[in-house]
Amino acid sequence: MAAYRDCWQSDDGAVTLYLGDCLEILPTLSGIDAVVTDPPYGMNLNVDFSGFTGFSGPRTGNKYDQIKGDDKPFDARHLLIARRHVIWGAQYFCHSLPQVGGWIVFNKRGDGKPSEICFGDCELAWSDAIQSVRMYSQIWHGVPRWSSEGRLHPMQKPAGLMAFCIEQTRTDGTVCDPYMGSGTTGVACVRTGRKFIGIEIEPKYFEIAKRRIQAELERFPLLEKPARMRQRELAEVCA
Repeated sequence: MAAYRDCWQSDDGAVTLYLGDCLEILPTLSGIDAVVTDPPYGMNLNVDFSGFTGFSGPRTGNKYDQIKGDDKPFDARHLLIARRHVIWGAQYFCHSLPQVGGWIVFNKRGDGKPSEICFGDCELAWSDAIQSVRMYSQIWHGVPRWSSEGRLHPMQKPAGLMAFCIEQTRTDGTVCDPYMGSGTTGVACVRTGRKFIGIEIEPKYFEIAKRRIQAELERFPLLEKPARMRQRELAEVCA
């Protein structure tokens, strides 16, 4: 019996998405060069944002379903299946990760000015692809967020950030996101010319990710150019 409930593959076979539990699906996969993912942190985070006002005035935020798996401590060892890894939220479960590697800091304030609208000013990712601390800065709130990518998932990261993470892995091979959410890592893979495998347990987000990646493939046919020839295009899109 298949470990997944549904599977979608792009026409060229470069993108494969699975609907199901990554704990069951990952052991059946091979050929993964890098894992880049933003898993549940085990924080039991309140994702009812309906009391937040939007950038246009009286508009309110959304109330999301609780993140599956976030209600218990997270163990990241099942993600350590590739040559390179970038795992967000690792400060919450670093006890289950190797004691070597570096860190990526996502500065959500962008310009560094004081702000009170984020849960935190920064987010952290552990990576065994680097041995130092790297920083990516982008204002990720209010008008810049809603006008660019919107909010399709409560913990959604910007596509530019995930593309930066992929570049840090120094691989042109297949990237896997076992906690795909709304598919941002897949979008970044298409933009940078990498093959992608995504896994998502929630049907709603699986369908959102599929639509987003299909739309991105129409803009950037994945196997049209080698990854290293696409960096100027990526810079223009993310500017």
